[in-house]
Amino acid sequence: MRAGILRLRNEELSAVLREGYGSVRAAWVRIVEAYQAAGTMRADVDPDHVARTMIASALGLIARQSLFGPAPVEVLGDGLRALMSVPEPGPDVPGGAPLG
Repeated sequence: MRAGILRLRNEELSAVLREGYGSVRAAWVRIVEAYQAAGTMRADVDPDHVARTMIASALGLIARQSLFGPAPVEVLGDGLRALMSVPEPGPDVPGGAPLG
């Protein structure tokens, strides 16, 4: 009986989390699409991929802060700028093929 109740609760919780994640992802997709339409963000990357990456980054930041405390905004900004400056893999860049 208890295992059935726990399974039901986990399924209910899982459904609630999936719905919440889907809503957040959809909202971030719309934001990314607006940035792409305005020319602020490159448009050759799927908005859903960007939204998923933003969610993963936010969750990672929350976990990091929970474990180690806050990091100065400058540290995170510098790190993201450095990551964004890495060229796309391609024929002229070791390690892969072009995006897409």
